Amino acid sequence: VGDRSVESAVILHEHGVITREFGEAVLRCLPPADWKPDAGDLEGREDFRSVCVCSVDPPGCKDIDDAVSCEVLPSGNYSVGVHIADVTHFV
Repeated sequence: VGDRSVESAVILHEHGVITREFGEAVLRCLPPADWKPDAGDLEGREDFRSVCVCSVDPPGCKDIDDAVSCEVLPSGNYSVGVHIADVTHFV
């Protein structure tokens, strides 16, 4: 108790999240570690990287691409966001 990495591992295990390392074939498909979206990637999209977004996909889900966010606006109202990842953009 109190060790974040241990507690995180337990939560992932309890919910059936696969945590094994990816194989070489998968890793070769990834962009470089320093990749950042360019203007073309962001064209026609809103950039939510500064917003705290939390996944709402169910335990055991293999395509974690659905999320929500909630922000308090200056007026005191709330902005609730529903975020669906466009993974096909990167395929």
